[in-house]
Amino acid sequence: MHKIIVLILLLLALTTAKAQQNNTLFLMHELPQANIVNPSVPINCKWLIGKPMLGSTHINGYSTGFSFNDVFENFDGDSLRFNPDKTLHKFNKLELLATEFHLSLISLGYKYKQNYFTFYINEKINTYHTLSKNAFILANEGNTQFEGQNTQMDGTRINAVHYREYAIGWAREVNDDLDIGIRAKLLFGKANIYTKYSNMRLYTNPVSYALNLVASGELYSSFPLEVTPNEEGYVDDIEDIETKDINTTDYLLNRQNKGFGIDLGLTYRLDELTTLSASILDIGFIKWNSEVNQFHSSGQMDITGETYSQGLDDYETIKDTLYNAFNPYLYNSAYTSPLVPTFYAGIERIIPNTLDIGAVFHSEFYKKRWHPSLSISANKQFGKILSTGISYTLQNKQINNLGIGLGVKLGPVHLHALSDNIPAFFNLANTRNVNLRFGISFLGGCKETQIRNKGKGALPCFGDPYNAVKSTKRK
Repeated sequence: MHKIIVLILLLLALTTAKAQQNNTLFLMHELPQANIVNPSVPINCKWLIGKPMLGSTHINGYSTGFSFNDVFENFDGDSLRFNPDKTLHKFNKLELLATEFHLSLISLGYKYKQNYFTFYINEKINTYHTLSKNAFILANEGNTQFEGQNTQMDGTRINAVHYREYAIGWAREVNDDLDIGIRAKLLFGKANIYTKYSNMRLYTNPVSYALNLVASGELYSSFPLEVTPNEEGYVDDIEDIETKDINTTDYLLNRQNKGFGIDLGLTYRLDELTTLSASILDIGFIKWNSEVNQFHSSGQMDITGETYSQGLDDYETIKDTLYNAFNPYLYNSAYTSPLVPTFYAGIERIIPNTLDIGAVFHSEFYKKRWHPSLSISANKQFGKILSTGISYTLQNKQINNLGIGLGVKLGPVHLHALSDNIPAFFNLANTRNVNLRFGISFLGGCKETQIRNKGKGALPCFGDPYNAVKSTKRK
């Protein structure tokens, strides 16, 4: 039975979500953390030191199709039960589920003349899972809805990655109108599960109800897992290694899985009041060498109406047929998994002595699909202490994505907190997206740098005390 359970899990993985994030931050150029999403944005101070482990923490959870209450319902008092019909009603052809946790271990910045240099060490954990509607229907309702059809169930994938990132960035003020930025990242993978592809087709004969199932896929993993192959090289048994048996030090300091990434950004001042900006992040890959397993499955099986008529007595035969048809072949060779690229584009318009308005387009490109969002925003600086931003995001047929960003400078201490969906925190069970970024950093040389640059590279302060609007006119 253990073999069958493992096989089903692998089959689901082989044949069976990125998300709205940081839109509010993208146009808040007065915050030092804006450089995270656009490498061309400098700070308005001489230097930056992020508080170790708390420089900037990002948490995000996202679903394109359904919320918690769309999946579960109250039952028998305080109990919950799965509601497949309600879940199915929310399903599109393919849904994405995603989570992110990014922790800044070290963050440093130094501004020298027209150059801004940064160094970051970040711990990142990301998951991206895609779910096929047809596969869900088959699991929940059987094959009666697919009679006489060649039903495609491609696309269900599970993907998760944990890696450490060492990033060196450089931003340069090319001229009065253009700033550019680049960030190179050395990556060390810690754990990974990656579905390269999954294809599945089901045909149900409308007369005899015979089934023909054809499936193929490849699932790769790099984490402690004991896989025993049989004499022919196919999977015979899989056992998880208990957490207590994993050497934490060896895991965290593992440098066998190396990768590389790059971030690019630019900021262009179209005129004295209008600024365009764009960035593309996480172009890169990780090559996995430690604790690797590759599961390759390809096969087909036929179940006739006569088999059904024999009832549960023939269950063992069906199990054996399934196992023999789709049992994956095991390889222990290295593999490469890509990062998920993210794209931002924004436009910002200064309303002198009032506020700044703008719009941000954000999208991630995952498995040949775009996952876009569009935000409109308004930002305002109150003196030298308080930076504020508010955004409204259109995404995924939801209309309650109201975001708020705050930055507070208390002497050398700078605090920031932002979210693209504040209402989610008051109704978590009914939201599809929740995210939060917060942190503490220390800034130095701010007054001198602000006066020298007269606010260049930032949104103007309340009352325009440094004549920022006038100073950005083209020469």
